[in-house]
This record gives sequence, structure tokens and C-alpha cells, in this order.
Amino acid sequence: MSCHLPVEEIRRLAAAGKIGAIVVAEQVIDTHAAGFADRFERSVALDALLRDLARLRRREPHLDEFITEVEGYIDGLHRDLDRLAA
Repeated sequence: MSCHLPVEEIRRLAAAGKIGAIVVAEQVIDTHAAGFADRFERSVALDALLRDLARLRRREPHLDEFITEVEGYIDGLHRDLDRLAA
């Protein structure tokens, strides 16, 4: 499962460097995750997104700071999913 569309949108937002881009990236991630029916599928989708962000970081290292912020947000979503499962 690949997340090319969200990653491309995140790349575009990071490259633009506009104020509020992180908030928009979080909305992109939320919209993407909401497209999966259950917690397990959301978790897998978020893992795939993290993998694709790691690839983006290797291709475009100047986006590292933005990608780190986005990964932190995804980690928070994972923690929320874990709490719901408990």
C-alpha cells in the first residue's frame, strides 16, 4: 500500500515553506487516515506513510525539519490508535 498522493502533497507544502503549512499537512494526513475503515488499517496506512516520508527525506534532505514535524504528528496518531485499542 503506497501513500504517494499524501506524500506528494506534504512535499509540496514543505517546499513552499508557507506559514501554516504544518497544519495543512496534518489535515492531509487526517483525511488520508480517515479513508480506512478500522484501526488496524489506519495503523498500516500510517506506517506506510512514515515509510514514504523516509524516502522523501532521502530524496530531498532540505525538507528534513518539516518531515520531522509531520512524523511527530503521525506518531501521535499512532498513540491515539493504541489507546483506543486498549
